[in-house]
Amino acid sequence: MKKSIKFKISMLYVSLIVIMSILGIASLMNMYKIRQSVTNLITTNYNSIERITSMREALDAQNLEVMLYIYEGDIKNHRDIFDTLDRRFSDNYNEEYKTLVIPAEIDIINNISNCYDDFRESFNELIALQTDGVLELERKKEYYESNIYPAYERTKDALKDLLESNEKALFARRDEASFVIQNSIKILIFIFSITGVISYFTARFYTNKLLKPIYEVTENIKSIRQGNMDRKTTVKSIDELGELCLEFNNMTQRLSEFEKSTMGSLMEEKNRTFAIMRSINEPMVILDENSSVTIMNRSFEKLFSTTIEKSKGKHFLEVISESGRLKELSGVNYKLKKLNDFTEQIISLKENGKVKYYNVMVTPFSYQNDDNKPSVIIVFYDITGMKEIEKMRIDFIATVSHEFKTPLTSILMGADLLSIVSDNINNEQKEIISTIKEDSQRLCNLVNNLLEVSKVESTDEIYNFSYCNMGSIIEKALKNFKNIARNKNVSVITHIEEDMPDILVDEEKIVWVMNNLISNALKYTKEEDTITIKSYFKDGYITTSVSDTGVGIPEEFIDKVFEKYVQVSDCDIEARGTGIGLSASKVIINAHKGHIWCESSIKNGSTFTFVLPINSVDEGDFL
Repeated sequence: MKKSIKFKISMLYVSLIVIMSILGIASLMNMYKIRQSVTNLITTNYNSIERITSMREALDAQNLEVMLYIYEGDIKNHRDIFDTLDRRFSDNYNEEYKTLVIPAEIDIINNISNCYDDFRESFNELIALQTDGVLELERKKEYYESNIYPAYERTKDALKDLLESNEKALFARRDEASFVIQNSIKILIFIFSITGVISYFTARFYTNKLLKPIYEVTENIKSIRQGNMDRKTTVKSIDELGELCLEFNNMTQRLSEFEKSTMGSLMEEKNRTFAIMRSINEPMVILDENSSVTIMNRSFEKLFSTTIEKSKGKHFLEVISESGRLKELSGVNYKLKKLNDFTEQIISLKENGKVKYYNVMVTPFSYQNDDNKPSVIIVFYDITGMKEIEKMRIDFIATVSHEFKTPLTSILMGADLLSIVSDNINNEQKEIISTIKEDSQRLCNLVNNLLEVSKVESTDEIYNFSYCNMGSIIEKALKNFKNIARNKNVSVITHIEEDMPDILVDEEKIVWVMNNLISNALKYTKEEDTITIKSYFKDGYITTSVSDTGVGIPEEFIDKVFEKYVQVSDCDIEARGTGIGLSASKVIINAHKGHIWCESSIKNGSTFTFVLPINSVDEGDFL
């Protein structure tokens, strides 16, 4: 009996229904497993991460309110906001505590509670101190830096630990879901294989022409799954199979258009970001991990007479060298070589015959793996106006100091004359005259130091540059202190590298810096202590350090010792200076395009180090 096409199609339908039922049941079972894994993956850890993020935001906002309170003094307003944020933090903390499922997180959550309690109590103590009496701004800041800020940092670190723990758990559950998916794929592949064999033997009973479009569509679906959206079905007919092929081709076309539109959106977002960066007024450039230019804005192009098309991909030093500003930016180049964290450098550049000052901020950032060398953003902030105000202040101090010097000299001369006629005065009067001489001399020393600082800070100060040997500079400075060190029984050891190249500096100014550093080392050392002076050449820079085994500097003073009028004082340290010598030293080193810093700890001594480029300044061209 001849079977009609309708019968064959009916048999095909029945076969397909059976096959689809098997596939559907297997797929539903595996999809259910996948759904359960994904639900577990998202619900628990995602909610936990959201709560931790909310706690971090609340903590940051509380810290901001503390700082606003310190500077504004509005207790009620900032306290109300602080308490609202406290409730937000506590609610999230309590919810997180209830949902703990990992035993290792118990210690972390308890640590968060302890650190946050310290932070909250420190703020309450600050308010209590304010209530008892009016606190000065500097005392508030000191209390914040020594009590509140450390507790804030510890709380952030504890929250970070909890977040990392949740992320690890999230990744573990992701791996679990991936394992379930892989097993499901294997099962589906197995079922597909079995049903494929059955379909093959079933298809042998039907016309090849009937099944050919289905085979071709199947192959195209596999190709699409691999990412090939351009495959088209070539079977042409006017029946239902032809319509199927047409719709399939329409579907692949829509998928291809969707893929292209997604890439277009990404490019549009990239272009928008680039346009925003280009419109910023401050000169700005972004360097990759190899210090090659990736993006720069129009202000940077104008300042360095270049374009993004001309400079992209070039090394930063090559770009600034082409603009003729390599020497002015030598300090920035040194910081790029040693870059570990945010740093800044004040430089001067000539523009249209005028001198402009820029605060160059160098900020590293990473957007991939923390182990990679970071990319860098360099921003040039125009501070010419601030420099002009600073010059007015320096000139004012110099003028006042000169006005003080004349009457102080007269007082000293008068005291000397009175001491000459000592026969007509009693012992009490002699003691008063001696006190007048000592106080006047101390004021004279202060005035002289102020004049020295004003002199080295002034942009009109003339620096006499010449090529000098750093070893000779150190020896010249040591001559003034050998007897003092011998009388105090303090050992002075020098380690000076031989055959160092000469360095272009103002010898008198660098000797003054060495005198100041050695003098400070002698002031804060005791009998049988040691002072070590080292100097060596590396990578175009000469590094010089003065170390001592004296009493050391408290940690809170290390970042402040180069500020004006700062004197180091502690229970075991006597303040012996005016507090402006190191400030003047920093000005001199900066004027030579160098860098100076301090390393110290109590009872372990101090080390003052400065670095100078051997050829960063042209003689006669310094401002």
